[in-house]
Amino acid sequence: MIRWLFIFSVFGRVVCQSNTDVQNLLTQLFTTNSYNYLIRPSINQSVTKEVYISFTLYGITGIDEIEQKLTTTGWLEVHWTDDLLTWTPSSYGGLEEIYVPQGNIWKPDISLQNGFSDLKELGSKFIQVNIQSGGYVTWRPFQVFSTKCSLDSTYFPFDRQTCDLVFVAWSLDRHDVFLAQYTDGIEISEELQSHGEWEIISSSATDEVESYETKVKFTIVIERKPLFVIMNFVLPIILLSLLDIFTFKIPADIGERLGYTITVWLSFAVFLTIVSASLPQSSETVPIMSVYIIIQLVMGTAIVLVSTVESGLITLSSEEPVYRILKILALRMRGKRVSVSEESEKDAVAETDVTWKEAITALDKLLFWVCFVIFALSTVISFLVAGLKYKI
Repeated sequence: MIRWLFIFSVFGRVVCQSNTDVQNLLTQLFTTNSYNYLIRPSINQSVTKEVYISFTLYGITGIDEIEQKLTTTGWLEVHWTDDLLTWTPSSYGGLEEIYVPQGNIWKPDISLQNGFSDLKELGSKFIQVNIQSGGYVTWRPFQVFSTKCSLDSTYFPFDRQTCDLVFVAWSLDRHDVFLAQYTDGIEISEELQSHGEWEIISSSATDEVESYETKVKFTIVIERKPLFVIMNFVLPIILLSLLDIFTFKIPADIGERLGYTITVWLSFAVFLTIVSASLPQSSETVPIMSVYIIIQLVMGTAIVLVSTVESGLITLSSEEPVYRILKILALRMRGKRVSVSEESEKDAVAETDVTWKEAITALDKLLFWVCFVIFALSTVISFLVAGLKYKI
């Protein structure tokens, strides 16, 4: 018996409510009281109407580096008090709240100021607004937001982007409507749809007041997930660069060396045509990764040219004199200290017998370490600059 009394005490108010109560209330508010959605809902029209906004993010749809555009999916939660939509619940069967289409009541003309598409009304005709008996209104327009965002791809694929969604009462003066943030940042939906390339790092919300308008700016910080780029693009480039450097470990008098060098270079060139489609295609900034790729390509081209010249020099007969600088290099590789500043040692160099094969072999040893140092330094510096930019 006690249980049934408890259930009745909790749900009795709902059971007593009927469609007649709702109909009478709607008639009273919108017909008898002649509610007009064109009138700002304040009894005292000289008082500023405060409107509070929060933003809930449902997912990141995409980022376009060329168009400098961020596309997100989410909804706003807008709150204000409508002084003209109040009633006494006891007069309508204890009715505490009603739902009406958003187009039937006054609402602030909030719009996305930095939107990428045409200016349009938030929400849709089928969206209902919730109205409490005290006039407290809650409006939740769901939408896909395309906003302008200055994207800096310098540190690709370790880049971090900061984008803003700025909402403003487009035609209402700040003395009529004052927009303010409802939360400290962007609310993340529990059903947030993860993005395969980007992840959310942080968010914030701020109020801004200009000369004649107020706005609320929601800031979202996102970071690129680099694993895919590293595994599918960066590592193959590093491996191809290493193959190019080890060209100098193949004897120059072997005919397959030049073919090996050209094959690696062509593989590099073909792979870069694939990689270029995945790099940020913007002329505003040059990614460090692009500079790194150019360095490796230039070094690979130089290796092909050097290998071609060496293949021609090594075929010269022993009667052809070896270039003096190559002779000095070969002698130093033998362990002999040769100084070019003394005339007597110049004569000693000239009289020393050094073959073209020995000279080219010495040159290959030198170029191997020079290219390896360039490769190592460029790789380490590029990854340190790009990867540690936002980690320090």
